[in-house]
Amino acid sequence: MFAFLAGFLFFFFAIFLVIAILYLLNLQNTLKAAAPENRKMPPANVWLLLIPLFNIYWMFVVVKRISETIAAEYQSKGQALSNAKPTYNVGMAMAVLSVISSLISIITSPNRMKETEMAMQGVVVESQSSGLQMVSGLISLVVLVLWIVHWVQTAGYKNKMKMLPNNKGNDSQIFQGM
Repeated sequence: MFAFLAGFLFFFFAIFLVIAILYLLNLQNTLKAAAPENRKMPPANVWLLLIPLFNIYWMFVVVKRISETIAAEYQSKGQALSNAKPTYNVGMAMAVLSVISSLISIITSPNRMKETEMAMQGVVVESQSSGLQMVSGLISLVVLVLWIVHWVQTAGYKNKMKMLPNNKGNDSQIFQGM
């Protein structure tokens, strides 16, 4: 039974890791799509999001700098943007709600552990933190949706930057040879 559970957890961790890598590659390539002088951070720095706990802070930095990079790239090419801070609002909402959901989970964790322990002993206990857990779950669902929207937005801008004037030359590393 333990081997099955361990294999199951490993499988989902592997899937999560592959998806995270694809997302980070998208963010990195979005930064690479901008001319080096317009980048507000080195593209490789998005990989710092893989560092536990540090990624809480770093996501705010990445969201801000990707937005600034896109805006600078458009401005340097003389192109108008419909939004002065592209991808910023969705990215910041995602980061803020992620922190809130994590804090709620941390707050309710001792109660959940106690309730689980009592349930294992056969004691029926009414959950005291189920309301907060539901809120955390709903917020996590919203974070997932915002994460997908942020991914789509950054990929869209990456592809649009390919079509900007003068972006088929040496300005953009990602589109060289296309």
